[in-house]
Amino acid sequence: MSVWVSYIYFFVLAVATLILTIPKANSGSSFTLSKFLGYEKVKKEAETVGWSLTFREFIFLILFSIGLIGVIALFTGNYFFIALGAVLSFTLPRTIVLKVKRKIRQNVLFDLPSNLRLFISKLTDFPNIQKALENAVLDMDGVTKPVFEKASKQLRVGLPIDRVFEEMLGELKIRKMEDFLDKLRMAQMEGFHPESLDSLKETVDEIGEDITQIQELDIEAKSKRKQLFTVIGMAWMMPVMMSFMNNGNANVFLNTVHGQIYIVSFAAATLFSIGKGDDYLSLNLDKI
Repeated sequence: MSVWVSYIYFFVLAVATLILTIPKANSGSSFTLSKFLGYEKVKKEAETVGWSLTFREFIFLILFSIGLIGVIALFTGNYFFIALGAVLSFTLPRTIVLKVKRKIRQNVLFDLPSNLRLFISKLTDFPNIQKALENAVLDMDGVTKPVFEKASKQLRVGLPIDRVFEEMLGELKIRKMEDFLDKLRMAQMEGFHPESLDSLKETVDEIGEDITQIQELDIEAKSKRKQLFTVIGMAWMMPVMMSFMNNGNANVFLNTVHGQIYIVSFAAATLFSIGKGDDYLSLNLDKI
């Protein structure tokens, strides 16, 4: 096979991948470097969980991905990896942000029931939302405590309860929390009798059931990820074994153009498989 065929194949593959990877700019919007690199979209993803991602942090993630691939290129002597680094500079920051976002969402969801149960217990002694919340936040902990502390301060200064609840929902973004606050608002009007408290506890128990299901699905997903990595590891054994088949004094995959392009293509396919596999196996906690 002519060397030029390999170059043409690699060029077409690189261009097609970049076209699919580069974020699409909104029609009519002015061109900026941050929009071209996808910073605006990644920043919005981070803001949904309260992470204010700066452009400097975003550029650091890009430079990290390029630097990592650059080290691999220098170590192997395969400079076709630089093209893979260019692709990763568009995809890696978003991947990292989505993983952090999912971890934060999971921590919020797992932390919420215990603090809600503590709040309900205080309603028994203090049948008033403001008083009960003031006493409950003293014993709360975890990542959701600041949300309840903020709500307590807002109620103390006289903000309307509907506005306080609306801001809580905006920060927590959990659907069953909306049911909880609706029941809490009704109980404030009708009185905190045993039936209303039991209804609140029922909603918290439903959140706990969701957490149990998520944990079970996570265990199943981890098992499938192990299977995925096992298959990928077995696939990589083939080029490793074939690398011992020397073409004269040259290693097929390290010292020939065809082999270098094959290895970079194989590495790109591996990263794509891992990324898509993680997308399919990860739960969308935004819908909970």
